[in-house]
Amino acid sequence: MTFVAVTGGGSRAAEWATRFLASGLDVVVDDSTLCDAVAALWPNAQRLGLFPGASLDRMRATTDPADVVSATLIQVTAGEAPETAGLVATETTARGCSPIHLVPLVEIDGPQAGELTAFYRALGMTPVGPEVSTHERRQLGQGLVDLTDGDPHALLAVMRSLRASNSGAGRALAHHETMRFAARSRAWQPGEDVDAPLSLYSTPVEPDWVDYNGHMTEAAYLTAAGWASDALFRYIGDDEEYRAAGHSFYTVETHIQYLLEVDAYEPITFTTQLLGVDAKRVHLVHMMLHGDTGATLCTVEQMLLHVDMAAGRSVAILSSVAAALAAIASAHARLPRPSQVGSVMRLPPPRV
Repeated sequence: MTFVAVTGGGSRAAEWATRFLASGLDVVVDDSTLCDAVAALWPNAQRLGLFPGASLDRMRATTDPADVVSATLIQVTAGEAPETAGLVATETTARGCSPIHLVPLVEIDGPQAGELTAFYRALGMTPVGPEVSTHERRQLGQGLVDLTDGDPHALLAVMRSLRASNSGAGRALAHHETMRFAARSRAWQPGEDVDAPLSLYSTPVEPDWVDYNGHMTEAAYLTAAGWASDALFRYIGDDEEYRAAGHSFYTVETHIQYLLEVDAYEPITFTTQLLGVDAKRVHLVHMMLHGDTGATLCTVEQMLLHVDMAAGRSVAILSSVAAALAAIASAHARLPRPSQVGSVMRLPPPRV
Protein backbone atom coordinates (compact mmCIF):
# COMPACT_ATOMS: atom_id res chain seq x y z
CA MET A 1 0.00 0.00 0.00
CA THR A 2 1.36 3.43 -0.97
CA PHE A 3 1.06 6.08 1.73
CA VAL A 4 2.94 9.00 3.27
CA ALA A 5 3.85 9.46 6.93
CA VAL A 6 4.19 12.81 8.69
CA THR A 7 6.08 12.82 11.98
CA GLY A 8 5.96 15.62 14.54
CA GLY A 9 3.26 18.05 15.54
CA GLY A 10 2.36 21.70 15.13
CA SER A 11 1.37 23.84 12.18
CA ARG A 12 4.02 22.64 9.71
CA ALA A 13 3.12 19.00 10.26
CA ALA A 14 -0.56 19.86 9.75
CA GLU A 15 0.22 21.75 6.55
CA TRP A 16 2.26 18.88 5.13
CA ALA A 17 -0.46 16.38 6.01
CA THR A 18 -3.04 18.61 4.32
CA ARG A 19 -0.89 18.93 1.17
CA PHE A 20 -0.51 15.16 0.94
CA LEU A 21 -4.19 14.46 1.56
CA ALA A 22 -5.18 17.07 -1.03
CA SER A 23 -2.90 15.26 -3.49
CA GLY A 24 -5.01 12.12 -3.15
CA LEU A 25 -2.60 10.22 -0.89
CA ASP A 26 -3.16 8.15 2.24
CA VAL A 27 -1.48 9.79 5.24
CA VAL A 28 -0.34 8.45 8.60
CA VAL A 29 0.56 10.86 11.42
CA ASP A 30 2.10 10.16 14.82
CA ASP A 31 0.35 13.09 16.52
CA SER A 32 -3.40 12.67 16.89
CA THR A 33 -3.93 16.41 17.44
CA LEU A 34 -3.20 16.96 13.74
CA CYS A 35 -6.62 15.60 12.74
CA ASP A 36 -8.47 18.73 13.89
CA ALA A 37 -5.74 21.02 12.56
CA VAL A 38 -5.91 19.45 9.10
CA ALA A 39 -9.70 19.69 9.06
CA ALA A 40 -9.39 23.44 9.69
CA LEU A 41 -6.96 23.81 6.76
CA TRP A 42 -8.99 21.66 4.38
CA PRO A 43 -11.34 24.34 2.93
CA ASN A 44 -8.40 26.32 1.57
CA ALA A 45 -6.80 23.18 0.17
CA GLN A 46 -10.10 22.61 -1.65
CA ARG A 47 -9.83 26.10 -3.09
CA LEU A 48 -6.37 25.41 -4.47
CA GLY A 49 -7.78 22.24 -6.03
CA LEU A 50 -7.93 18.59 -5.01
CA PHE A 51 -6.43 15.61 -6.79
CA PRO A 52 -8.66 12.59 -7.46
CA GLY A 53 -9.53 10.63 -4.33
CA ALA A 54 -8.53 13.42 -1.96
CA SER A 55 -10.35 13.05 1.35
CA LEU A 56 -9.92 13.81 5.03
CA ASP A 57 -10.96 10.22 5.67
CA ARG A 58 -7.64 9.01 4.26
CA MET A 59 -5.65 10.23 7.29
CA ARG A 60 -5.13 8.19 10.43
CA ALA A 61 -3.05 8.57 13.57
CA THR A 62 -0.76 5.82 14.81
CA THR A 63 1.43 5.05 17.81
CA ASP A 64 3.17 2.15 16.05
CA PRO A 65 6.62 3.07 14.65
CA ALA A 66 6.27 0.24 12.13
CA ASP A 67 3.41 2.16 10.50
CA VAL A 68 5.74 5.09 9.90
CA VAL A 69 8.84 3.31 8.57
CA SER A 70 6.84 1.40 5.95
CA ALA A 71 5.62 4.62 4.29
CA THR A 72 6.61 5.52 0.74
CA LEU A 73 7.84 8.87 2.05
CA ILE A 74 8.34 10.06 5.62
CA GLN A 75 8.03 13.82 6.10
CA VAL A 76 9.87 14.64 9.32
CA THR A 77 8.89 17.99 10.84
CA ALA A 78 10.33 17.38 14.31
CA GLY A 79 12.54 14.83 16.03
CA GLU A 80 14.97 12.32 14.58
CA ALA A 81 14.46 10.81 11.15
CA PRO A 82 13.67 7.09 11.42
CA GLU A 83 15.88 4.51 9.75
CA THR A 84 14.22 3.23 6.60
CA ALA A 85 15.12 2.17 3.08
CA GLY A 86 12.51 4.53 1.64
CA LEU A 87 12.38 8.26 1.04
CA VAL A 88 12.90 10.51 4.06
CA ALA A 89 12.36 14.27 3.90
CA THR A 90 13.47 16.56 6.70
CA GLU A 91 13.43 20.30 7.29
CA THR A 92 16.93 20.29 5.76
CA THR A 93 16.41 18.08 2.72
CA ALA A 94 12.85 19.12 1.73
CA ARG A 95 11.71 22.33 3.34
CA GLY A 96 8.32 23.74 2.39
CA CYS A 97 7.31 27.37 2.77
CA SER A 98 4.41 27.85 5.18
CA PRO A 99 1.50 27.67 4.47
CA ILE A 100 2.80 24.48 2.84
CA HIS A 101 -0.62 23.29 1.73
CA LEU A 102 -0.96 26.37 -0.54
CA VAL A 103 2.52 27.72 -1.38
CA PRO A 104 4.28 25.81 -4.19
CA LEU A 105 7.90 26.11 -3.04
CA VAL A 106 9.79 23.17 -1.55
CA GLU A 107 13.57 23.53 -1.21
CA ILE A 108 15.44 20.30 -1.96
CA ASP A 109 18.93 19.19 -0.96
CA GLY A 110 20.79 16.04 0.06
CA PRO A 111 21.53 12.61 -1.42
CA GLN A 112 17.87 11.83 -2.25
CA ALA A 113 17.34 15.14 -4.05
CA GLY A 114 16.40 13.57 -7.39
CA GLU A 115 13.79 11.23 -5.93
CA LEU A 116 12.36 13.92 -3.67
CA THR A 117 12.14 16.38 -6.57
CA ALA A 118 10.17 13.87 -8.64
CA PHE A 119 7.86 13.08 -5.73
CA TYR A 120 6.90 16.68 -4.90
CA ARG A 121 6.65 17.69 -8.54
CA ALA A 122 4.07 14.94 -9.09
CA LEU A 123 2.01 16.59 -6.33
CA GLY A 124 1.96 19.88 -8.24
CA MET A 125 4.56 21.54 -6.01
CA THR A 126 7.64 23.34 -7.32
CA PRO A 127 10.82 21.76 -5.91
CA VAL A 128 14.02 23.81 -6.34
CA GLY A 129 17.64 22.97 -5.66
CA PRO A 130 20.46 25.04 -4.17
CA GLU A 131 21.33 26.41 -7.61
CA VAL A 132 18.07 28.39 -7.86
CA SER A 133 18.45 32.09 -7.05
CA THR A 134 17.12 33.74 -3.91
CA HIS A 135 14.88 35.94 -6.09
CA GLU A 136 13.24 32.92 -7.73
CA ARG A 137 12.73 31.29 -4.35
CA ARG A 138 11.02 34.41 -3.03
CA GLN A 139 8.72 34.50 -6.06
CA LEU A 140 7.61 30.96 -5.25
CA GLY A 141 7.51 31.20 -1.46
CA GLN A 142 8.21 33.85 1.12
CA GLY A 143 7.56 36.73 -1.27
CA LEU A 144 3.98 35.53 -1.72
CA VAL A 145 3.53 35.22 2.03
CA ASP A 146 4.97 38.67 2.73
CA LEU A 147 2.81 40.28 0.05
CA THR A 148 -0.40 38.78 1.43
CA ASP A 149 0.50 38.58 5.14
CA GLY A 150 -0.13 34.87 4.76
CA ASP A 151 -3.88 35.34 4.29
CA PRO A 152 -4.95 32.24 2.33
CA HIS A 153 -7.66 34.01 0.34
CA ALA A 154 -5.29 36.78 -0.74
CA LEU A 155 -2.50 34.31 -1.40
CA LEU A 156 -4.63 32.23 -3.76
CA ALA A 157 -5.96 35.37 -5.45
CA VAL A 158 -2.40 36.61 -6.12
CA MET A 159 -1.32 33.24 -7.49
CA ARG A 160 -4.33 33.13 -9.80
CA SER A 161 -3.71 36.68 -10.97
CA LEU A 162 -0.22 35.58 -12.03
CA ARG A 163 -1.56 32.48 -13.81
CA ALA A 164 -1.30 34.03 -17.29
CA SER A 165 2.25 35.33 -16.73
CA ASN A 166 3.89 31.90 -17.06
CA SER A 167 6.49 32.94 -14.51
CA GLY A 168 7.06 32.46 -10.79
CA ALA A 169 3.93 31.55 -8.84
CA GLY A 170 1.81 31.80 -12.00
CA ARG A 171 3.80 29.06 -13.71
CA ALA A 172 3.75 27.05 -10.47
CA LEU A 173 -0.05 27.26 -10.32
CA ALA A 174 -0.29 26.21 -13.97
CA HIS A 175 1.89 23.19 -13.14
CA HIS A 176 -0.34 22.29 -10.19
CA GLU A 177 -3.39 22.45 -12.44
CA THR A 178 -1.67 20.30 -15.07
CA MET A 179 -0.73 17.59 -12.57
CA ARG A 180 -4.14 17.68 -10.92
CA PHE A 181 -6.10 17.38 -14.15
CA ALA A 182 -3.71 14.81 -15.57
CA ALA A 183 -4.26 12.69 -12.46
CA ARG A 184 -8.01 13.24 -12.65
CA SER A 185 -8.34 12.39 -16.31
CA ARG A 186 -8.87 8.97 -17.79
CA ALA A 187 -8.05 8.57 -21.45
CA TRP A 188 -10.49 6.78 -23.75
CA GLN A 189 -9.37 3.33 -24.86
CA PRO A 190 -10.47 1.70 -28.13
CA GLY A 191 -13.43 -0.62 -27.66
CA GLU A 192 -14.55 0.69 -24.28
CA ASP A 193 -18.10 1.78 -23.56
CA VAL A 194 -18.62 5.54 -23.52
CA ASP A 195 -20.88 7.20 -20.97
CA ALA A 196 -23.77 9.12 -22.49
CA PRO A 197 -23.44 11.91 -21.55
CA LEU A 198 -19.89 12.13 -20.22
CA SER A 199 -19.32 13.34 -16.67
CA LEU A 200 -15.67 14.35 -16.40
CA TYR A 201 -15.43 17.45 -14.24
CA SER A 202 -16.76 18.77 -10.94
CA THR A 203 -15.63 21.52 -8.57
CA PRO A 204 -16.82 23.76 -5.77
CA VAL A 205 -17.54 27.35 -6.82
CA GLU A 206 -14.43 29.43 -6.18
CA PRO A 207 -14.89 32.58 -4.07
CA ASP A 208 -13.04 34.45 -6.82
CA TRP A 209 -15.90 33.52 -9.15
CA VAL A 210 -18.50 35.35 -7.04
CA ASP A 211 -19.28 39.00 -7.82
CA TYR A 212 -20.84 41.96 -6.02
CA ASN A 213 -24.32 40.51 -6.61
CA GLY A 214 -23.43 37.66 -4.28
CA HIS A 215 -23.37 34.83 -6.81
CA MET A 216 -21.21 33.34 -9.53
CA THR A 217 -20.40 36.04 -12.08
CA GLU A 218 -21.17 35.51 -15.76
CA ALA A 219 -17.55 35.13 -16.91
CA ALA A 220 -16.93 32.45 -14.29
CA TYR A 221 -19.55 30.17 -15.86
CA LEU A 222 -17.37 30.09 -18.98
CA THR A 223 -14.23 29.64 -16.88
CA ALA A 224 -15.71 26.55 -15.25
CA ALA A 225 -16.92 25.26 -18.61
CA GLY A 226 -13.39 25.72 -19.92
CA TRP A 227 -12.12 23.28 -17.32
CA ALA A 228 -14.86 20.86 -18.35
CA SER A 229 -13.56 21.15 -21.92
CA ASP A 230 -10.04 20.50 -20.65
CA ALA A 231 -11.26 17.30 -19.01
CA LEU A 232 -12.82 16.27 -22.34
CA PHE A 233 -9.59 17.04 -24.20
CA ARG A 234 -7.60 14.80 -21.87
CA TYR A 235 -10.19 12.05 -22.23
CA ILE A 236 -9.84 12.05 -26.04
CA GLY A 237 -6.03 12.22 -25.93
CA ASP A 238 -5.44 15.95 -26.36
CA ASP A 239 -2.91 16.15 -23.54
CA GLU A 240 0.45 17.88 -22.95
CA GLU A 241 2.22 15.59 -25.42
CA TYR A 242 -0.40 16.23 -28.10
CA ARG A 243 -0.16 20.00 -27.63
CA ALA A 244 3.65 19.92 -27.49
CA ALA A 245 3.52 18.39 -30.98
CA GLY A 246 1.72 21.54 -32.12
CA HIS A 247 -1.96 20.58 -32.18
CA SER A 248 -4.91 21.77 -30.11
CA PHE A 249 -8.57 22.75 -30.21
CA TYR A 250 -9.60 26.42 -30.25
CA THR A 251 -13.08 27.64 -29.41
CA VAL A 252 -14.63 29.60 -32.28
CA GLU A 253 -18.16 30.12 -30.95
CA THR A 254 -19.91 29.87 -27.58
CA HIS A 255 -23.55 30.28 -26.52
CA ILE A 256 -24.27 30.40 -22.78
CA GLN A 257 -27.68 30.32 -21.16
CA TYR A 258 -27.72 31.29 -17.48
CA LEU A 259 -30.52 29.51 -15.68
CA LEU A 260 -29.84 29.57 -11.93
CA GLU A 261 -27.58 31.36 -9.48
CA VAL A 262 -24.94 29.58 -7.41
CA ASP A 263 -22.77 30.86 -4.57
CA ALA A 264 -19.23 30.33 -3.30
CA TYR A 265 -18.25 26.79 -2.28
CA GLU A 266 -21.44 25.23 -3.62
CA PRO A 267 -20.67 22.06 -5.60
CA ILE A 268 -21.07 22.07 -9.37
CA THR A 269 -20.62 19.26 -11.87
CA PHE A 270 -20.67 19.09 -15.64
CA THR A 271 -22.07 16.66 -18.14
CA THR A 272 -20.76 16.87 -21.70
CA GLN A 273 -22.62 15.81 -24.83
CA LEU A 274 -21.12 15.70 -28.30
CA LEU A 275 -23.61 17.02 -30.84
CA GLY A 276 -21.48 16.59 -33.95
CA VAL A 277 -17.96 15.91 -35.21
CA ASP A 278 -16.34 16.29 -38.61
CA ALA A 279 -12.75 16.29 -39.89
CA LYS A 280 -11.82 19.54 -38.13
CA ARG A 281 -14.69 20.58 -35.85
CA VAL A 282 -16.39 19.47 -32.65
CA HIS A 283 -19.85 20.69 -31.65
CA LEU A 284 -20.71 20.07 -27.99
CA VAL A 285 -22.81 21.22 -25.10
CA HIS A 286 -21.84 21.31 -21.42
CA MET A 287 -24.64 21.19 -18.84
CA MET A 288 -23.57 22.72 -15.53
CA LEU A 289 -25.51 21.10 -12.68
CA HIS A 290 -25.70 21.74 -8.96
CA GLY A 291 -23.73 18.97 -7.29
CA ASP A 292 -26.30 18.42 -4.54
CA THR A 293 -29.68 19.13 -6.13
CA GLY A 294 -28.94 18.20 -9.74
CA ALA A 295 -30.61 21.43 -10.91
CA THR A 296 -29.34 22.80 -14.24
CA LEU A 297 -27.43 26.02 -13.59
CA CYS A 298 -26.40 26.85 -17.15
CA THR A 299 -25.78 25.39 -20.60
CA VAL A 300 -22.66 26.12 -22.64
CA GLU A 301 -22.85 25.25 -26.33
CA GLN A 302 -19.55 25.44 -28.21
CA MET A 303 -17.97 24.94 -31.60
CA LEU A 304 -14.31 23.91 -31.45
CA LEU A 305 -11.82 23.96 -34.31
CA HIS A 306 -8.72 21.77 -34.52
CA VAL A 307 -5.60 23.75 -35.37
CA ASP A 308 -1.94 23.42 -36.20
CA MET A 309 -0.59 26.00 -33.75
CA ALA A 310 2.72 26.50 -35.56
CA ALA A 311 1.05 27.08 -38.92
CA GLY A 312 -1.78 29.11 -37.41
CA ARG A 313 -4.50 27.36 -39.41
CA SER A 314 -7.11 24.66 -39.09
CA VAL A 315 -6.09 21.07 -39.88
CA ALA A 316 -7.70 17.66 -39.69
CA ILE A 317 -7.94 16.09 -36.24
CA LEU A 318 -5.21 13.48 -35.78
CA SER A 319 -6.31 9.87 -36.07
CA SER A 320 -6.05 8.79 -32.41
CA VAL A 321 -8.13 11.73 -31.18
CA ALA A 322 -10.51 11.43 -34.12
CA ALA A 323 -11.18 7.80 -33.17
CA ALA A 324 -12.05 8.80 -29.61
CA LEU A 325 -14.37 11.55 -30.83
CA ALA A 326 -16.07 9.17 -33.25
CA ALA A 327 -16.73 6.68 -30.45
CA ILE A 328 -18.18 9.39 -28.22
CA ALA A 329 -20.31 10.82 -31.03
CA SER A 330 -21.70 7.35 -31.74
CA ALA A 331 -22.57 6.77 -28.09
CA HIS A 332 -24.18 10.22 -27.83
CA ALA A 333 -26.17 10.00 -31.05
CA ARG A 334 -29.17 8.56 -29.20
CA LEU A 335 -29.29 11.36 -26.63
CA PRO A 336 -31.98 14.01 -27.05
CA ARG A 337 -30.68 17.48 -27.79
CA PRO A 338 -31.10 19.95 -24.94
CA SER A 339 -33.72 22.56 -25.78
CA GLN A 340 -31.12 25.32 -25.39
CA VAL A 341 -29.02 24.05 -28.31
CA GLY A 342 -29.24 26.18 -31.42
CA SER A 343 -31.27 28.93 -29.78
CA VAL A 344 -31.27 32.41 -31.32
CA MET A 345 -31.09 35.56 -29.22
CA ARG A 346 -33.79 38.05 -30.24
CA LEU A 347 -36.55 40.21 -28.85
CA PRO A 348 -40.10 39.07 -29.46
CA PRO A 349 -42.07 41.11 -32.03
CA PRO A 350 -43.88 44.09 -30.54
CA ARG A 351 -47.47 43.57 -29.55
CA VAL A 352 -49.98 45.23 -31.80
